Order: sequence, then structure tokens, then C-alpha cells
Amino acid sequence: MRNLVVCCDGTWNTPDQSREGVPTPTNVYKLFAACEEDATQLKYYHPGVGTEGGPLKRMIDGGIGRGLDRNIKSGYKWLCAQYERGDRIFLFGFSRGAYTVRSLSGFILKCGLLDLGGLSSEAIWKRVDTAYDRGYRHKQDKAVWGKDWPRLLDQDGKPPEVHFVGVWDTVGARGVPDDMVLLDVLLDDPDRYRFHNTNLDDRVRHAYHAVALDELRASFAPTLWRVTDPPRPPGTSFEQVWLAGNHGDIGGGHPDCGLSDIAMQWMADHAKAQGLRLKDALIGQLRPDSQAVLHNNIAGIWSMLRTLPRAAPLMSEERIGIDLHPSAWERHQVPPIRQSPYRRTKCLAPGEAWSRDIFARDRWNDTGVWLDAKAKYRFEASGEWLDKNNAFTADGEKDGGFGLGHLVYRGADLIAGLEKLYRKRSKKKEADFWGTRRYEEAPWFALTGMVANQADVDGGGTPPSGECFTIGSRREDFSPQRSGYLYCFANDAWRFYENNRGSVYLTITRLPA
Repeated sequence: MRNLVVCCDGTWNTPDQSREGVPTPTNVYKLFAACEEDATQLKYYHPGVGTEGGPLKRMIDGGIGRGLDRNIKSGYKWLCAQYERGDRIFLFGFSRGAYTVRSLSGFILKCGLLDLGGLSSEAIWKRVDTAYDRGYRHKQDKAVWGKDWPRLLDQDGKPPEVHFVGVWDTVGARGVPDDMVLLDVLLDDPDRYRFHNTNLDDRVRHAYHAVALDELRASFAPTLWRVTDPPRPPGTSFEQVWLAGNHGDIGGGHPDCGLSDIAMQWMADHAKAQGLRLKDALIGQLRPDSQAVLHNNIAGIWSMLRTLPRAAPLMSEERIGIDLHPSAWERHQVPPIRQSPYRRTKCLAPGEAWSRDIFARDRWNDTGVWLDAKAKYRFEASGEWLDKNNAFTADGEKDGGFGLGHLVYRGADLIAGLEKLYRKRSKKKEADFWGTRRYEEAPWFALTGMVANQADVDGGGTPPSGECFTIGSRREDFSPQRSGYLYCFANDAWRFYENNRGSVYLTITRLPA
């Protein structure tokens, strides 16, 4: 029995990447390097998309995920060339590399592994391309596209299963986010840029997913595994846990890797328990640290793009062993002095109230309040805040006037009409025209809330928003559709927060049952 190990790296990630001369490999390459390699364990590594060609090609390929299909097929071809009866398949990936190996797993389970022996290189690639396009992507029956093509079987005479899939913070987003309307029209292909299947197949014997609690970039929204009919079959295992850190703090790539070493150690332990052979001397060099630096990646070009808090689970000791890694709770309880507090959390008891300032300049005011879908809440807000020189209460603009200070709003409202029409015709409800307000159902500069309870991203490049609602000066009897953390904001145009000033004072009361 041999192990066949496929490792696929994330966007723009390579084995020799560095920062200021310091090597910064991801967890994918670290695991690849730590894997033993001999006659009983073979390994294959593929760098991420956006790592080939000139600067412009790398930027575009990495930005929209172009080349992922090729990477999936490359891994598949390698497995077809190596597989022998009884071999165990291990797949590892980070970011879009996680998308790659999860799709590769689905490709294997849908189409089997082709026996490509004796074929020319051209014929091999033609068969792989056909199987991927017709069998996997378009789900055509094998009799249509490869009825007479021989396939590799396991020791029981069946198509091989996938023994282990381990992924760090899967990003399935491909294509252009719908809010970037011009580029979306020019470059996006919605039929092509979709995650093929987010359900976890029972024929994946062991599956592990490390997810980042603190990643804010909207285009990096995670694609979680869905387990449709628990419990899973006997002899299988599955964990999908959230850990402290942003995207790179989970999958690696920072010089300071105390947080990503937690996710690396977690994955290595589970893979080793299922038969992966690792070099103990290399794994022993990991230094997991729950108080290590949590990096800020909203800088440079990323500071110009949308952010969106993730639909993270409740920070509670009770969630450990369900969907929260113990190290995240440790950081919450004893945060590093440089980055304290960590994920403050308030669960209101019936009749209990909570208050704080909500600032006009912040696109996301993280309240730390967990809104329970089974409870009802009252919101009250006082004070004024300013959009440049226009002062408003928490109710925002009421009269829709045409005074000098309001003409900009009227122009933006005209653009919003076009935005609404575009959304309807294109079926892209997250499309955002420049200068329009973030939540069209609320007045300009009204106090608005968002419960971070959004559905899973579908891989099309555009994550769904959370549950937005108008708060204003007073709102009674609000209950979210699903539980989640509350974020608040002044309802302005996304790119115009820099001229905002002031705050309103918000009080939230959980109503008695």
C-alpha cells in the first residue's frame, strides 16, 4: 500500500517566495517538504495560480483565478500515471489551492482515474480534458464521452476513493466580484466560475478544513464543506474548525508564523493519524502560538476593495470540539498585549442592555454583540453624525430634499435606479454602482445593522451579504433570520467614508421572552 500525495498551493504562492529576504512558504509547501518520499510514498507539488508569465498575466490570473482548471487536470494526470491498486490518495491545498484539491477530489469520484498507459502525450491530455469538461463539469454519463476508455480500479475492483483531503481556508471565488461592475462585464464568465460541488462526498474517507476567523477581504470569503446527511459512514472522519487569524495566518505565507503553525500542526497530526508519513525532525520545528501576531492584510490594493466580516461561529468554550479550535478560545481569554482584546463577545440575557458609540467613519463597527435568532431585540440610538457638512440623526436623511448639501444624494439616487435595473437583468444582486449607498432600503446616513450570518459563497467571485436592516433612532422587536455577530455602519456610499465624522450612541436591549 502506497501513499500518493498531491499538494496545491494558493494564489501567487511558490516554494521560493520570500519577504525582505526571509523565506515565507505556505503550509502547503511546508507539508510537502515534511512528507517522506520513497517507493511507498510519492508526492507532487503544484504552485498556485498567478505564478507564471509576465506581471500583467500573473496579476490577472491570480485576480480572477484563471488557470485553476489546468491545475486540477495536472494533479489528476499525475494521479492517473502513478496509481496502483490499493494506493491511498492524500490531497492538500490552501486558498484557491484548496479549491483545486477539493475539485480534484470531486473529479476523481465522478469520473474515476483513467488508465492512460501507452498513449501519446497529446492523446493523454485530450482524454483528461474530455473527462474534466464533459464528465466532471457538465456531468455527462461516461457512456457519452469515454465508454471504452479503461480505468484504474482499487483492490476491490471498484473506482478508487479519496483517503484524505486537508485544506486551509478554501477560497472558491473565481471570476470578478459583482460589485466591480465594469470589470465584471468585461471579464466575468458566470457559467465557468462556480465551485463545482461544496458537498462532502462520503467517499472522501477523512476530511479536514481549517478556516480563518478574522479574514475581512470580501473576495476571500470561505467555501465551507456541507455535510448533507450526518452522521458520516463508519471509519470516516471530518472536522471543519475556525482558528484565530486572517487568510495567511491559517494557510501560511507570513514571516511570523505562530498562528499558521497552529493550523499546520493540527493538519499534520490528523494526516499522520491516517497514515501519512512525515519527517518528525521537520514537524518538530513548528512553533504554534495562540498569542502570535494576527496580520492586517487590508493594505495596498486590498484597502481599495470591499471587506465583509465572515459568518463566524460564536466565540464560546462550548463550541470547542464542534467548530472552534481551542487556540482561538485561548487567544480570546488571554490575548496578546499588542492586540487586545480579541473577538470581544456579548450574549445578552433577557432584559439585559448593552451600549456603545457607533462611528460614522468606520465601514464596519464591530459591536461584539451576538444576536440570537430565537430572541427579539430593541435598538435605540441618540446623537448626530456628519457626512462632510451634513448633520443627521441615526434616522439619516428624511426629506430627500434638493438643497445644495443634498444634490449629491439625488444624483446618486439616479445612479441607484440604473443599478437596480442592472441587478434585475443580470441577476447579480450584489452589483454596486459607484456612489450609491450600501443598503438601498435605508435612507442616506441612517444607522444600519448587518448580522454576519450570510450563506456560504458559491465560488462565483461574489460573496453574499449578511442580513442588513435599518436601525435608525429606534427599532422594536427585531429578530435575525439566523444567529450571528452584529456590525453597524452609517449608510453611505462605500468609497466615501473618509469625510465622515462623529458618532451616535446605540443601546441594544434583549426583550424578555
